[in-house]
Amino acid sequence: MNCRILHLRTLVALAAALVVTACGMVDPNRPVAQPDTNVFGNLLEVSPNPDRPGVITVEVQVGPPRELTRREHEEKRPTPAIEGRITAEVSVTPDSVVLVRGRSGLLDQLSPGSEVAVVPIPGTTRMIGASRVLLDAAQIMDFETFHRWQLPTLGKATEQAPADDPARVNSSGVEHVPVPVSGGRVLYFSAHLRRAWDPKMPSFGARRPGLSESPKDGVGRELSYRTKLGKSGWSTPERVQFPGLDTAREARVTWMNEDETVCLVTVREGDGPPRVGRSERKSPRGPWGAVKELEKLGKGETRGGVYLAGSTTKIAFARPAAPKAALDLFLFDPSKRADAMPLDPRINTPSTEWSPRVGPSNQLLFCRGDRQLIYSKGIVDALRLPGPFRRVLTEANPTRDGKWMFLCQPHYTPIELDQDIFVAPWKPDGSLGEPVAIDDWRP
Repeated sequence: MNCRILHLRTLVALAAALVVTACGMVDPNRPVAQPDTNVFGNLLEVSPNPDRPGVITVEVQVGPPRELTRREHEEKRPTPAIEGRITAEVSVTPDSVVLVRGRSGLLDQLSPGSEVAVVPIPGTTRMIGASRVLLDAAQIMDFETFHRWQLPTLGKATEQAPADDPARVNSSGVEHVPVPVSGGRVLYFSAHLRRAWDPKMPSFGARRPGLSESPKDGVGRELSYRTKLGKSGWSTPERVQFPGLDTAREARVTWMNEDETVCLVTVREGDGPPRVGRSERKSPRGPWGAVKELEKLGKGETRGGVYLAGSTTKIAFARPAAPKAALDLFLFDPSKRADAMPLDPRINTPSTEWSPRVGPSNQLLFCRGDRQLIYSKGIVDALRLPGPFRRVLTEANPTRDGKWMFLCQPHYTPIELDQDIFVAPWKPDGSLGEPVAIDDWRP
């Protein structure tokens, strides 16, 4: 049996074991900490929490998913039974992620009685008596989303490769690293084909010039493309080509000047580490020159270089602080020192910090894990999309006039998330408006 199915059976068994654990409690009304496990079951009720403003309580009748039970019955493997009735009281906070049909959604899109899956925030699972589980949700979703995302081999195939149009930007592959110029009317972006969960299936995504099928154990070539917004929409994306990089595994544009004559590129060749380089050309439509590696950024891996606003010497970028360490953000300022220095401890943490970008007033936008943050006036804050719950966004990059924010949002797919590019208004108060898929966006 597939290891992911075995994992799900283990989760169901642990849910059943909660009853046994609870039976030994001295005070049945006292919450007792339990091991964190994903919770599966049927949605019963959704109601505001009177004791926690902004928090919604979702009641779930705990039980094994029907698809798992069906599969177990076919293979004559008994699903662990849950004796009695266990109800999970799930607290959905403004920081929780609600997923419906693979994308960010709202709780009222989940129908009463429908099967749901809940991923708890670590350390929040408690048991009261033998029938109530309490937990805070990191993610709550319809079971079909969980099925497709985490258990694609459970039951019938849950994802089929569409006929992607290479004339459009977004596809079933991965389109990300948006770099807007000319007020957003010209867009550079990077793309690669997304590996299918079934090794017999072709990779997902638009077949753009230069891309290759993703290998069974990794990602295929990632290249950058340019498209321009005209009266009839976006032009067919064209590959951004640099001399000597015809076989590079990665050639990712991360910064472009408004004249489109100077850019920073992350390049990876063969088994070597990715490195930040710079390329120039004489005219906006002329050929690009060779990418010259920026060795002063340090040895080993360097990624995602961007010049600070108004500068062509100060570069923010990501690199590991030590071999095999997580990525941190660094600044190279040749007017202050000969080597790059790590950024503020409020920015760099033990987690992974990546995708540095700068706003028109040198606000620093960056990602920490799957969270988009912004550092401005000495404060690190979350950059959120509208709505009562957290909507995952990453790789936010504003236009130089500060009016629009280009960003990435995921579609929850197996093996690797299907990333797409969206555009949202960036309001004067620093908040974001409702995002629009790049192919449909018209300023």
